[in-house]
Amino acid sequence: MSEHDEDLRAVALAYIQQREEGVTDYPAFVAAVDAYRKRHPETSNGEAALIVSNLMQEMPRAHCA
Repeated sequence: MSEHDEDLRAVALAYIQQREEGVTDYPAFVAAVDAYRKRHPETSNGEAALIVSNLMQEMPRAHCA
């Protein structure tokens, strides 16, 4: 699995788990950013948020609503 795919998986898992627990969109997004930063601690919060936003564009729409 490529690093990109592993990043997408980590972000999607964090976001989807939060949403399934009833958490609203923004806190779930923050959880996804935190998951990304655990994999890439050298990345700033702002950069990680942009990357996560782009990764989430690849997630199926059913999981991003």
